[in-house]
Amino acid sequence: MYMTKVGIVTGIILIGIALLGYFGSGMESWTALIPSLFGLPILAASMIARLPEKLKLGMHIASVFGLLGLIAPLGRIIPSMTKGTFTFNLAGFALLSMAVICGTFLFLCVKYFIDVRRSK
Repeated sequence: MYMTKVGIVTGIILIGIALLGYFGSGMESWTALIPSLFGLPILAASMIARLPEKLKLGMHIASVFGLLGLIAPLGRIIPSMTKGTFTFNLAGFALLSMAVICGTFLFLCVKYFIDVRRSK
């Protein structure tokens, strides 16, 4: 059950990053809200996983959104770093933090799934 708490916290942090990016940029760009597009499903799936009969389903859904939340910012970070155009401003911070948070969440989910499998 600890992974449901980790998922809820991860979703809230991603939503917080999105709101910080949106309001920190003067509400100019809707793309600043992209982290919330991954945070909301992770949060919702983790809440669903709190139901005992839905634990496996909820955490698998949350981990899929964690994977997508890792791949999406890397798709922008890697090309801009290879071109040398990556700047560490508010948008760059949001991209890096989203990748780190989702990557960490995904790692913890996989570790949890392995631990559950081994305990059976």
